Amino acid sequence: MKYILLFLCSLSFLTSIEGQSKEVQFHSKDRFLDNDDNLAYIFGDNVKLRSKPNTNSEVLAMLRISDEVTVLSGGAYKNTQVRYNGIHWYWSKIRYNGIEGYVLNGLLSQSTKKVGVTTYLTTLKKESDEFYILVRAKNEGFNYFESKLAFSRWDSFTIEVFNDRGVPNINNMVKFDVSHNISRTEHYFFNTTEGLKKVIELRHHEDGGSYLFHEVVTFPNEKEGEKGKIKYRCYRDETGKSYDDVIINFVWKGEELKSNINVMETN
Repeated sequence: MKYILLFLCSLSFLTSIEGQSKEVQFHSKDRFLDNDDNLAYIFGDNVKLRSKPNTNSEVLAMLRISDEVTVLSGGAYKNTQVRYNGIHWYWSKIRYNGIEGYVLNGLLSQSTKKVGVTTYLTTLKKESDEFYILVRAKNEGFNYFESKLAFSRWDSFTIEVFNDRGVPNINNMVKFDVSHNISRTEHYFFNTTEGLKKVIELRHHEDGGSYLFHEVVTFPNEKEGEKGKIKYRCYRDETGKSYDDVIINFVWKGEELKSNINVMETN
């Protein structure tokens, strides 16, 4: 059985240390190409630090997920590409613990955020003709959870991380804000003891600077929040009047959000 929550404003709730956002554009996916002397973080695990920018050279060290490295020269190796996760990536020269070598850019996190004891890391992947943002949540130690988010090659995204915001039984959460022309979608993942759960999608559509519709949620520890509840509201047009003036309350049940209204059971 699967539960679909139906709203007129197309909200999708899916069952299954805040930081400044950093935009990552797919059409300039190798953000390390022109970045020298910048900190970066390893997305992969057991990544080989090579003596030269090719996969046949000597292995100088093994790098673990979220290890911090310094990019020494990101744009000097544009003629040496390797296909990884369906995408052709360039190499970067980096320094790790005093050792200088080369790592494929697809194994470096394209955008990294930290909250509490969790580090969120991202990279990109292509499967058949579909593109995805891969996200990993590394908690204390070396364990991590992974999930993915569908992504258009013309989109851009920012990420923000938050504490639990008053939601019970989660460690923290990450929000992906994906933009495409005049629309954007917010995707919330909850970091739980069972894994990284994609839970909320909020859609926003503008025309001429005014919202045609605008979906928002209020978490328990926010202003106008309520303990034990996640409040949903949809605003339409520039008047800011909410659709039917209804606030819908959801409760987090560990695996999904539950509400007692507008729920249709389907096979």
